[in-house]
Amino acid sequence: MVTTIERLAGWAADLRLDDVPDAVVDLCRSQRRSVFAATAASARDVASRRVLAGVESWAGDGPAVVPGLHRSVAVDDALYAAAALSIALDFDDYMCFAHAGHSAVWVPVLLAAETGASAAEQLTAQVAANELEARLGGACLLGPLNGQLWSFVHAAGAAVGAGRLLGLDAGRLAHALALALYQAPRATVPGFMAPDSKLLTAAEPTLAGVRAARLAANGVTGPLDALDHPQGFFDAFSYAPLPALLGGLGTGWATRTLSVKRYPGCAYVDTTVDALHELGPPPPDEVASVVVDAGVLTCGMDAMSHGYTAERVPTPVTINFSIPWTVAATLVAGRLTPDEVNEEWLPGHHRELAEVAARVSLRHDWSLTLRTAEAMAPLLPVRAMTVGTPTRRLLGAVRRTRREHKGVRFALGDGIALLRALRDGRIGAAGRAATGQLWAPAALDAFTMTFPARVRVRLRDGQELAAECGVPHGGAGNVKTSPDAVSREKLLGSGPAVWGQERTHEIFEAIDADADDLWRLLGRQG
Repeated sequence: MVTTIERLAGWAADLRLDDVPDAVVDLCRSQRRSVFAATAASARDVASRRVLAGVESWAGDGPAVVPGLHRSVAVDDALYAAAALSIALDFDDYMCFAHAGHSAVWVPVLLAAETGASAAEQLTAQVAANELEARLGGACLLGPLNGQLWSFVHAAGAAVGAGRLLGLDAGRLAHALALALYQAPRATVPGFMAPDSKLLTAAEPTLAGVRAARLAANGVTGPLDALDHPQGFFDAFSYAPLPALLGGLGTGWATRTLSVKRYPGCAYVDTTVDALHELGPPPPDEVASVVVDAGVLTCGMDAMSHGYTAERVPTPVTINFSIPWTVAATLVAGRLTPDEVNEEWLPGHHRELAEVAARVSLRHDWSLTLRTAEAMAPLLPVRAMTVGTPTRRLLGAVRRTRREHKGVRFALGDGIALLRALRDGRIGAAGRAATGQLWAPAALDAFTMTFPARVRVRLRDGQELAAECGVPHGGAGNVKTSPDAVSREKLLGSGPAVWGQERTHEIFEAIDADADDLWRLLGRQG
């Protein structure tokens, strides 16, 4: 019997760039711009410099270059540094169920310095990594981790991406994926929400995945039944696994859901910042109070961060997940860019930021949660998604999730009602029933990444300003500012600080032209 890992690896090994729709390849180019921009934006980050110093202390000589390193180093060492830089300010990109870019982009681009892989081979590996990472994260949707904390996806994506560039056949690629999942990393919340360790979230698993591919290339075997065995991967990473989400490869492209962040911070803060920009934003000394209404995802994020932000000077890590501190920074600076999210600007404005943050309140609004559910329902119909998973286990997973995220203040009955409505097909975009196949091409084409937020600012003179945003700028489905447009804006805005104007434009053009040796352009200039 063919195992799930063998099926996934077989698809990845057989994939050719000609099989991939042009729109998906275009999004991979946007993802490259976004990842390079996020890396350049970390140039002034103090924690990034500490990590780079550590990498330089062990790095061997080699052909790969990364901003911030003072010499060319071995590919594996460069990958570790690059993945840490690209995640440092949470200024990255994301798809449904994975922030794949840290591994999906860096592994093919930098490993090409060793293998000489063509741009077509690199992009194919990037697509394969994206598609598998998104599906693996989705299969663990009901579990102890979510978002960036699904760090195990980088081990899987890196194993597949590296395996392709190393020339592994389907059998060896299956063992690379199995090795990567055997000891898959499990990030913990305290290490992600405040200290420097957050920067290692993708770096450690990415390197583990590359090593898995190198081991498999030399005949080392792994547990091919890791995704099927009752005591396998899902037993450790999910309360109620959704293995049906591992399907649809080659027909529905998860990369179509790619969204590129315009601001440094969790994706759930983007619409709040967009709304503040629609309001001016107003000068902070004129603001009496700010009320943000948002969905359960935004509220859950903020609740998780509260213990790390209360009564502390915000850092580039802690501010990323806090609505009050993000609102305060946006109002005080009149914008939110990497120039504000750093260890110089934040402490220097702490008193002013704290005074504004104290006037900000966040409230959960079920109608906004419902809008996110409606956007997701056609793409991920619950009946198809939960096939083979008993309802009792699903509801138990909801209860356990609520117990373990006590800071999220919402009624369990409402959450269960929402789950049942999704399951029974009573929710769908524009009133359509949420029925059909997983990763349906038509649903992916119409998908919008929706995290609605309503912001009401009461001024000291009694005037009230209000704005609401649903789809973030750069989010999938945003026809005003697409991921392509925001990725270009990001690279042209962040690149010159590291590479200078001329080299940034070279990188820009090399991405558009699918240059084989893109990796040669990425070292710091000057």
